[in-house]
Amino acid sequence: MNLIMVIHCHQPVGNFDHVFNMAHERCYRPLLDLLEAYPGVRVGLHFSGPLLEWLEKNRPGTLDLMAALVKGGQVEPLSGGFFEPLLASIPARDARGQLLMMNRYLKDRFGFRPQGFWLTERVWDPWLPVTIAGTGMEYTVVDDTHFYYAGLRPHEIYGRYVTEKEGHTLGLFATPMTMRYIIPFRPVEEVMGHLHALEDAGHRVVLYGDDGEKFGLWPGTYEWVIEKGWLQRFFDAITSSREWLKTSLPGEYTASAPPLGRIYLPQASYDEMTQWALPVESGLTLEKIISTLKDQGQWDEWRPFVRGGIWDNFLVKYEEANRMHKKMLFLSERAGGDIRARDHLWRAQCNCAYWHGVFGGLYLGHLRRAVHENLIRTQALVMENQGKAPRLLNLDLDKDGNQEIMLWNRKLSLVLDPARGGGLFDLCHMDRALNLSDTLTRRPEAYHRQLDQAGEGSASDGDDVPSIHELPGGGGQGLAKLLILDRYTKSSLLDHFIRPDLPVEGYASGEYPELGDFVQGTYRVENSSVSSGKAIVQMSRMGRVEGSDLMVRKTVRLGEQGRLTFDYLFECRGKTPLSTRYGCEFNLTLYSDQDRERYYGIPETGGRREVAETGEEENLTRFELINGPDMLSLLFSFSAEVSVWFSPLMTVSKTEKGFERTYQGSSLLFLYPLYLSPGQQTGLGFELELRDL
Repeated sequence: MNLIMVIHCHQPVGNFDHVFNMAHERCYRPLLDLLEAYPGVRVGLHFSGPLLEWLEKNRPGTLDLMAALVKGGQVEPLSGGFFEPLLASIPARDARGQLLMMNRYLKDRFGFRPQGFWLTERVWDPWLPVTIAGTGMEYTVVDDTHFYYAGLRPHEIYGRYVTEKEGHTLGLFATPMTMRYIIPFRPVEEVMGHLHALEDAGHRVVLYGDDGEKFGLWPGTYEWVIEKGWLQRFFDAITSSREWLKTSLPGEYTASAPPLGRIYLPQASYDEMTQWALPVESGLTLEKIISTLKDQGQWDEWRPFVRGGIWDNFLVKYEEANRMHKKMLFLSERAGGDIRARDHLWRAQCNCAYWHGVFGGLYLGHLRRAVHENLIRTQALVMENQGKAPRLLNLDLDKDGNQEIMLWNRKLSLVLDPARGGGLFDLCHMDRALNLSDTLTRRPEAYHRQLDQAGEGSASDGDDVPSIHELPGGGGQGLAKLLILDRYTKSSLLDHFIRPDLPVEGYASGEYPELGDFVQGTYRVENSSVSSGKAIVQMSRMGRVEGSDLMVRKTVRLGEQGRLTFDYLFECRGKTPLSTRYGCEFNLTLYSDQDRERYYGIPETGGRREVAETGEEENLTRFELINGPDMLSLLFSFSAEVSVWFSPLMTVSKTEKGFERTYQGSSLLFLYPLYLSPGQQTGLGFELELRDL
């Protein structure tokens, strides 16, 4: 019986240094030390590029140890996209480039030419054999789920298959879900019993491929796997079972054993991700179907025909992920041969911040910030030779079938969306490489149904430890009443009309009637041009406010500096007077609601308000967002007195540690009373200036 183990270790671009260090001390180094102590245990290892870079800088001795294990024939390094992209979700030129970059690193650092690669999140696309052609890759690892979708039965997945596209072939190994759930979470005796049962059933090979973080970093695993010795006992058991079991390297097995046959897989990933990718209601329905089939003992029979969504659904489910993704595609087309731009672009392709499951992913602001930072640095290099004058481009950036308008100069970059309320998104400070509009809309998630009913998580009783997928959501008590869901994707420059007696708390909680149809209404572009050193966009909408016709025209101007000006014109086109309260919504981020150096400033009074507050300030002509750590402030200046409402955008999400309430940005509403007779016009102007501190 050949046991092939492929262990994947990864930390994302932008993760905190202390997380890298903890993962190294609790997981990666202990794993390598134990491998050194058990030379009869052979494994395939994949370390992602961000992790390799950190180790080179901070723990080079660990890589020296890995190099010795490779030289001794005990470890086979696997390639993969260097910065851990989803190969199927990025342009083919970048996918090949990232694979070749990792190939070169492995050859230079370990003296090894890789034969196989780790498929990030096991996200498979039928075109991958064509995408990676010419990179020297001979095999990869997918899930048994992929094989079931292709019609195979559970007993048929043990071995290597070959797939092809346009004549380009690739070997495929399946990692069974059962193996993922028992290693390392069940007693060693149970794992060995499972392997023995497979051997008794006539199988001559089984592959286990999964995250290395299970061996010390996932909740409860350091105590169970390292301190209580699960991994050492497992290696002991393998070593003492050599009469019927041996560990084999995936590349060696590929070279020595013939494939079981040819196979064609549909788009797929592991079971859990296909559920996470679905809309909430569909995901809950799928969960119910699977549970019912298991209860009725019919799951094995029906499993090949029951599936969830594909990874690309995340780009529909989360507009913020789609905007990052489409900006990445836009810049990939323009980066050309600029090595500096390409480096930042490839870092921005790190997959973790583009989706969300039981891990934080998209909900982790520091990971989104890292993606945006690298996208902005790519953009700055692409724009480097375009001069100081502002520029303007009409394009369908987010690929929704509608035209957006991109404006930029050396200081600022922004995108306007006429089809969605004439809103503003992707507001970037080029010098600081900060996306100031990096907020997250508060959406329903399937796990929200567990709020206030969740336990604190189950601790190990000494006989096993729960997998991350089996942990109940701890820490959710009391969060249900704090859960706020937004009606639309959050952006800026959105136009509200609300009752004069509505309090700030009603608006902040989303419990208010919208009196107009402007927030997500379509605006007509009257002008988008560059003239006299300024990029100008003028949009208008004829809409309704409480049954009365109202025309709203807004003009955005970008000059050569870090300053935007906005001019509004309101005209009553109805037959009766209009009395209402207008509010202009901005959603921006200060990156933290707890840092005392990040706050709201009131220049006219010298006062300050905290980011965590929900509150209001009246009769202002200036309002400032102070970001001390990033040495930046955002100053709003108004042509007339306004009231300012502010509140934090707080999401409730489930992570590997339980439920968390997290700051995702600041919502601002600038309020101005409107009293218009039929045919009367009035205006409001304001300016947003980005200032260095």
